[in-house]
Amino acid sequence: MPETPTPRLGLRRPLNDGSELVNVQTDLNQNADKLDLAAGFQIVTSSTRPSTPFSGKAIAESDTSYRTHFSNGTGPASGSWVEIPNSSGTFGSTLKLAASAQLTIGADVNLYRSAANTLKTDDTVIVGGDLKLVNGTTTFRNGLSAATTVANTTTETNLATITAPANDPVVGAVYKLTAWGRISTTGTPTFTLRTKVGSTTISTLYSAATGSGLANAPWTAELELAVPVIGAGGTFAPVSRTSSNIAASGTTASVILVPAAGTIANDTTTSTTWAISGQWGTASASNTVTCQGFTAVRLA
Repeated sequence: MPETPTPRLGLRRPLNDGSELVNVQTDLNQNADKLDLAAGFQIVTSSTRPSTPFSGKAIAESDTSYRTHFSNGTGPASGSWVEIPNSSGTFGSTLKLAASAQLTIGADVNLYRSAANTLKTDDTVIVGGDLKLVNGTTTFRNGLSAATTVANTTTETNLATITAPANDPVVGAVYKLTAWGRISTTGTPTFTLRTKVGSTTISTLYSAATGSGLANAPWTAELELAVPVIGAGGTFAPVSRTSSNIAASGTTASVILVPAAGTIANDTTTSTTWAISGQWGTASASNTVTCQGFTAVRLA
């Protein structure tokens, strides 16, 4: 009988005492085939991985953009494959780093564990979407500010808006919309400032004649909403505020309003837009209200 085959590739070994003739087919050719197959990464598919891999066997899958694996030698064979990250395939496993290791991107950006349960970077983080905080339901969402001017029209126009996507509100969520700007007039035209949900008015913050010949009179308006109930029968509890220097009396006026019922109905399973709007009673190119900027955020 020949010697015991090699443990990893199962290569046939003739007896070493000279009593056995070398068989070219079994001792040389078949061994050469096994060596050729084991060299480098064996190209397979995700469904044709070797069924009896040796420990350390390396494969690359042609149907997964060449994800690479090696066998750790445990059984069953199907559970022995450990993925090796590479720049070709999408890494599909959990990547584990030592506690003291860090992820370095380029030569200037890092991400690492600074303490137990703490992830840190020494560089700048820019969040393009929503920033989830604390418990997975707390969100900070920012809206981009834009300057808007309404003039020479009596059409109600939104000066600032914030939109909650369908199913975005959760119980306890808070949305806040704050706008500010200037008003200029000729004569004493009527001006109306409202907070709205869709086309429905929440509160009318100002609706009266303005001061005569205003020149860049300042105003601010704010809408803040809490969410006590969600779903198709959802509700919001809003408060609307304004402070301005546009009244005919020439004094600064501050107003805080809430709906008489305390809440307003709103289906949270559909997208919702809240707004601060402005409307002139008389169309004139000299009657202008400008929203110079606004912030639109989900705070919780």
